[in-house]
Amino acid sequence: MPNTKRVFLSYTAADRELAVDLARLMTQRGLSVISVFNLEPGTEWPEVLRVELEKASALVLLIPSNDVPNRNYVWFEVGAARALGKRILAVLPPTHRSVDLPTDIADVLVLDADKRPLESIADTLIQAVPETDSADVSAN
Repeated sequence: MPNTKRVFLSYTAADRELAVDLARLMTQRGLSVISVFNLEPGTEWPEVLRVELEKASALVLLIPSNDVPNRNYVWFEVGAARALGKRILAVLPPTHRSVDLPTDIADVLVLDADKRPLESIADTLIQAVPETDSADVSAN
């Protein structure tokens, strides 16, 4: 059966524009991307999070600045992905200098958007996302 690459994109409202741009670039390159902006209003987020993380082969995190309200939501998503054994890939958005990464994700690939164009970051993420068997995705 053919393999697919599918990611869950985690970000805060402060990085929504970057998230949409990155998702568009990854989708154009053949990656399946799920995130909050894909959801219908009124969707039960906790259930969707569980199901979509199970289907994903990786989580792509836009690292929030320390001063961003509600940034703990993305750390919850990272923890859930880690608990499911998913690969975590991170992007440091432009101008985000005040960030702290939890020590339990110190082994995460971090791409700096101040040092690389977004197209290059999308290409690197595509290469870093592991394949997921399409039978596993459709069974969930």
